[in-house]
Amino acid sequence: MRVLITGGAGFIGGTLARAHRDRGDHVVALDSLVTGVASQVPNGIELVQADIRDPDLPAIIRSRGPFDLVSHHAALKDVRLALLDPRADADVNVLGTLNVIRAAVDAGAGRLTFASSAAVYGDPPSFPTDEDAPIVPISPYGIGKYAGELYGRYFAHARGLPVTAFRYGTVFGTHTPEASEAGVIAIFARRIVAGEGVVIYGDGLQTRDFVHVDDIVRANLAVADASPPDPFVAFNVATGVETSVVDLASHMGALVEHPLIVRHEAAKAGEVRRNRMDASRLHAATGWVPQVDMDSGLVAVIDAARERFGA
Repeated sequence: MRVLITGGAGFIGGTLARAHRDRGDHVVALDSLVTGVASQVPNGIELVQADIRDPDLPAIIRSRGPFDLVSHHAALKDVRLALLDPRADADVNVLGTLNVIRAAVDAGAGRLTFASSAAVYGDPPSFPTDEDAPIVPISPYGIGKYAGELYGRYFAHARGLPVTAFRYGTVFGTHTPEASEAGVIAIFARRIVAGEGVVIYGDGLQTRDFVHVDDIVRANLAVADASPPDPFVAFNVATGVETSVVDLASHMGALVEHPLIVRHEAAKAGEVRRNRMDASRLHAATGWVPQVDMDSGLVAVIDAARERFGA
């Protein structure tokens, strides 16, 4: 399989690129390197430095293709920045995604998958939330992700490009960026190993469905190997387990076996109150189930923080 991964020097994209390479796929990583790091791209994978908003993107992709799969993981992932500057978020996550979809069509790609988010649901009326729940995003980030889905649906039906949107839960792992949706885990780990207190915004009872990046990669590979069930399909990728921020902090403190100092500050605007998702559709289509339990994932994050920060 020939695969192009946008955001291939990032947290999820780089991990996914390595997995595709390890199973023998031909992989090209495309990244602007604004937030991505070239060293994240595994050996044996060509790195193309380019911006997904570049008007010449179709020619760039054609010159390295053809591709059986374009996996779109380049994005502005800083939810806080999206709140402060919605236009910057839309420039990358809406117009950039539209450019990638058009480029994939023009370059004759076999199919496209891309990283959407649980943020498209906003505060849903029921839990666990399945893909048929109302789409009412409450943040610019969620709005941008759903706009990308709508463009994907349009091009799937109008131009014959099969498109799959992955509505990820809160993705974490040993290289989680602090500015990402799961940045709370990376921030907590860094401060805990340094013996510093942690800050919780609001009452801390807001919950997230944390899913490990290795399980995200397995979902991507499973979908890549399956025939598209429809021209456009959205899959939740999550564990179905919700964890509050207060419980997360307490649990991470217990894992390092020392008291945790917690300070509360005002709640952030645009923050979803609760998230717990139903991934039954993905399981039915591919057999995917999450395999990495929360404890082992958190221990690995804390160990990585110790190595990184010398604690």
